Amino acid sequence: LTEQTTAQELALADKYGLDLFIAIDPMDVSVGRSALADLPDELRGAGFEDEAIRDAFMAYARYIAQAYQPRYLALGVEVNSYQHEQPEDFERFVVLYHEAYEAVKEISPETLVFPTFQLEELQGLLPTDNPYQQQWYLMNRFEPRLDLLAVSSYPSLAYDTPDDIPSSYFAQLAAYTSRPIAITGMGYASQLRDGDDGQGGEPDQALFLQRTMDVAQQLSMPLVVWFIGQDLSFTGDAPLQVLEHIGLRRQDGSRKEAWRVWEAASRRALQAALSEEE
Repeated sequence: LTEQTTAQELALADKYGLDLFIAIDPMDVSVGRSALADLPDELRGAGFEDEAIRDAFMAYARYIAQAYQPRYLALGVEVNSYQHEQPEDFERFVVLYHEAYEAVKEISPETLVFPTFQLEELQGLLPTDNPYQQQWYLMNRFEPRLDLLAVSSYPSLAYDTPDDIPSSYFAQLAAYTSRPIAITGMGYASQLRDGDDGQGGEPDQALFLQRTMDVAQQLSMPLVVWFIGQDLSFTGDAPLQVLEHIGLRRQDGSRKEAWRVWEAASRRALQAALSEEE
């Protein structure tokens, strides 16, 4: 990030009246979050026991807080996946998270700070052939320095159709926290990959999104993020092939059914804000 880029991004957010959500993700998703990402050769394979890595994480968190003062800041993404793969280093990350939380709050007290959790793994639904144990207990490891309970969710990895998804899928989170609940990344495939079972299709994607937005309103979620707006053209190989058809637009930019659901939900939020101003 450069000073010029930061200024441009802040200007755009201000122009369009947007709250900033920034996520610091030190784990490498390309290897199932089993290692830290983008380390120099001399630190390859190291974890949070390394002082240089801890210092870099703290410095970057402070920089984001100072330069952007974002409304939302995730210190770690899908951190429960790292706990599966590196349980000892996860404990070191928890300590670092609490330190970074305090550092961010000193600089930008109004920023809401949290890690994000992968919901299907929290519930013990993935991998489907040999699911992990449930991880609900991990959320308490970040208390009391947890401003939101934030999850990512890709239910089409675990369920064939939206009708198979329990009606309490997101509402159940309220049983585990008194914090506001947010979805900081979600998706539902609009087309099945070769070899997959189930129905799939764009109507299913739209139905999932409609139901989720209804629940988000019921739970007064402050934040809902659809992970990919448009289908990507480079998702043929693992692990990115699971994202191949979760966009709200096709690769050519044309709209899927779910895009209209998203547009309607976005207008609803804008209309509510305008009504409050009046």
